[in-house]
Amino acid sequence: MKIRITGTGIYGKSGEIEVGTELTVQSEPKGWEGRYQIIEGDTAGKAEVINRDELKKQADELGIEYARNVSNEKLQELIDAKLAE
Repeated sequence: MKIRITGTGIYGKSGEIEVGTELTVQSEPKGWEGRYQIIEGDTAGKAEVINRDELKKQADELGIEYARNVSNEKLQELIDAKLAE
């Protein structure tokens, strides 16, 4: 699903993520209630096919270190864990 940040207090690798930034996530981020809006995807938690380049870009933006040969599933898990912090 794709979300748009609508509130302050969400941080990534280079500081606070700007309001209006769009991110691709596998499920709704816990702890961000009221600070994002779902703009694309199913809110029932169904997994979507996500482009590997988009996963890598999001992981880089969040400051996540990962192996070059990491699977898409593991990379998504790392992103979800970081977003849940």
